[in-house]
Amino acid sequence: MENLLTPDQQKIDEAITFINGFTSIILGTVTKSGRPHTSYAPYITNNGNFYIFVSGLAQHAHSLENGTASVFLVENEQLAKTIFARKRLTIDCRVAAIENSNRRYSSLLDDMETSHGSTVNLLRTLPDFILYELKPERASFVTGFGAAYDLSASLAKLV
Repeated sequence: MENLLTPDQQKIDEAITFINGFTSIILGTVTKSGRPHTSYAPYITNNGNFYIFVSGLAQHAHSLENGTASVFLVENEQLAKTIFARKRLTIDCRVAAIENSNRRYSSLLDDMETSHGSTVNLLRTLPDFILYELKPERASFVTGFGAAYDLSASLAKLV
């Protein structure tokens, strides 16, 4: 991540607060045919990773099978000082499906239900839903004009 600033602890704390202000993430993926695809999913975090539970019938689930995704969080337009420099965070991730036989599967979905409500309990009964782990590898945080920070070294603190 060339030409990005090195963050101080205050900027890292700002990024953590920013992340905690969201309950869903925007997903950037690439289809098997190489086309970009953007979608969203509710998420939880656990041990430094993002977890999403999505239908295997959805386009983003097919794209997640490629093993990579980009998580994008962007400031609400009404809260931004200027539409040209909205605060935003991009995290490039490695993606893997968590099988329902995995010992963490049930506890992660329990956490998701605690965070997002009883709809998760219904979704658990549907055979097409897949739990994905998104493991952050690189991150950048833009807080304004000329203020873009490389948070890659701070990933363990962010999620």
